[in-house]
Amino acid sequence: MDTHTVEGETYATVVVGGSAGGIATAVRAAREGAPTLLITYNQHLGGMMAGGLSYTDTLVMKPRSPILDEFFEAVREHYATTYGRDSQQYEYCEDGYIFEPRVAEETFETFVDDEDDLTVVRGYHPVSADRSNDTVNAVTFESFDGDRSFTTEGSVFVDATYEGDLLAAVGVSYRVGREPRSAYDEQFAGRIFTGIRSDRYYPREAVGHADDSAPMDRRGPLHVPEEKRRGSLDLVPHPAGLTEIFPGSDGRGDNAIQAYNYRLCLARDPENRRLPERPESYDREEFIEELPHVRESGLRSYLTLRYLPNDKADMNAADLPGENYDYPEGSWERRDEIAERHREHALGLLYFLQNDEEVPDEIRSDAREWGLAADEFEDNDNFPWQFYVREARRLDGRYTFSEGDARLAPALSRTPVHADAIAYAEYPLDSHACRDVRRAGGEPEGFFYASQVTRPSQIPYRALLPKDVDNLLVPVPLSSTHVAYGTIRLEPTWMHIGEAAGFAASLAHEHDVAPASLDVDALQRRLAVADHSLSFFNDVDAETDEPWAPAVQYFSTKGFFESYDARPDDVLESSVARTWVDAAAALAEGGAYDATERASAVDSEASSTPVRRGEFVEMLRSAFDDVGGLESGESDDELTRGEACQLLWDALVSEVQDSPEDAERLRSRLVDSEASGPT
Repeated sequence: MDTHTVEGETYATVVVGGSAGGIATAVRAAREGAPTLLITYNQHLGGMMAGGLSYTDTLVMKPRSPILDEFFEAVREHYATTYGRDSQQYEYCEDGYIFEPRVAEETFETFVDDEDDLTVVRGYHPVSADRSNDTVNAVTFESFDGDRSFTTEGSVFVDATYEGDLLAAVGVSYRVGREPRSAYDEQFAGRIFTGIRSDRYYPREAVGHADDSAPMDRRGPLHVPEEKRRGSLDLVPHPAGLTEIFPGSDGRGDNAIQAYNYRLCLARDPENRRLPERPESYDREEFIEELPHVRESGLRSYLTLRYLPNDKADMNAADLPGENYDYPEGSWERRDEIAERHREHALGLLYFLQNDEEVPDEIRSDAREWGLAADEFEDNDNFPWQFYVREARRLDGRYTFSEGDARLAPALSRTPVHADAIAYAEYPLDSHACRDVRRAGGEPEGFFYASQVTRPSQIPYRALLPKDVDNLLVPVPLSSTHVAYGTIRLEPTWMHIGEAAGFAASLAHEHDVAPASLDVDALQRRLAVADHSLSFFNDVDAETDEPWAPAVQYFSTKGFFESYDARPDDVLESSVARTWVDAAAALAEGGAYDATERASAVDSEASSTPVRRGEFVEMLRSAFDDVGGLESGESDDELTRGEACQLLWDALVSEVQDSPEDAERLRSRLVDSEASGPT
């Protein structure tokens, strides 16, 4: 859309960044009735999810959040409709989790086209902001050619850029680089030398690594039987060995960030394959030392080729550790120089493998089977338009998500519980190399892949909020340490968090408050009713079709579950019933609430008697002022844990002041008139 249509306009929500997370934020805000402006840096939508990263970095293969699930469904239907469900293309899309870049971009374009309340402006970046104390009033944007600019006002601003450019323009505090180990007591923090012991996996029954004999498929040895999954966790295992920390890892903090690259989309079909020409800056000496690694691992493993539909592959190689330090806070001229250096390096690597006489004939022949896909990125010489900025600025917010948030909490069989959780992460803590030095037998400095300790974690709303600005939300470069960013910086996780930010922006618009002043409990209830997961469960997902499902999601943030098993169909035990009622009463009273401490008090293994419906209702009456309608149903009926959560929800909602619209949503979604009557 032309910029003259937005100059001087005021929007309820202004989202900066056409990343997948930004699109999820903007689409959700618009769907909820908030007039929304989405500003993207180039002419394309989707960020890395459409710019080369063609398979989904997630270990969760079940519903998670509505827009993310719609994306997978749209991809799945594209391949089913275009090629048929019996086709190889449909098989290779793996239920929508693997896709060609152009298919992802087309899907995102459809998402934004379908929203009447969403305006998209392309090719601009933020340069300054008008701010009054804790409020951003307006932001000025400039085109990349420098010839045009415009200013727009907004009620809520959202930074969904990979670079954190909006938060910098607004002037809120942020961090770049690595924290020292001492700052957050993080095992993998600061300067670290590691190696991967692929012959010695951390107990497979605990973290779910595939058997050594598992056959390689398009994504590697990921798809394994249910009993081989991550112990008791319903996650697809990732084929990574144990990260061992080597001597010399002093944990010092610095300004280093993990390496960037371009994710090339390669094609093997001769009719759709362009072998790269020799780059202008080509220097074979850059690549000759890599030959031993290529010989040892083979071409596919060295280039980390993951197969895609239509005889294509995603290449994840050609990192340049240490050559991106200027990028986060650099000018766009400097950023372009760094991106061009990485572009030439990636193309140079392919050219070397395909043409250099020192490359063994077999490897050279294998390499020449692959070239740039001629039907991808057609307006950019078949090269990805999105630079893989894995890490840049990160917000210094009201809560800093750290390594401890993604590891088991003491006395619990899960990670810490956040009372303000609005999404979850599950991918292993990881970092690509930060410096091109290494210990003998190890990886370049800064590399780690901590699958042995990572567990699904809750993302607190506070991590999206700057300390001193109330109407800025940051769902992509959110408040996190360098180590912990590794479990967050995945496109599906950003879409999950971004959609929550869209709900928050729309709710702030409805109630005419800043996002920092939102009733987070009301936001969580809206998310839960909308089939948006607040916590990972083995036995409950976002689309569980039971009236108690939103209540279980909501109470997962309040410490009702000490593990990843909700067990909603199990009979409620008296010890758990009393703990839950006391916790719900504390919630109704307000004040300080430690959800992790509450979870530590839940003992589902304690020997106690089942609680009947009538007995539980009496417990609620003693704890809440108004539980009208909860008395219906047979008092001697056994009560399941899921039903108990629903009754607690009904009692709690009667105590809080949701808007009439929200209250109606809650009632229509949750109240089963035959079981518990009207509230």
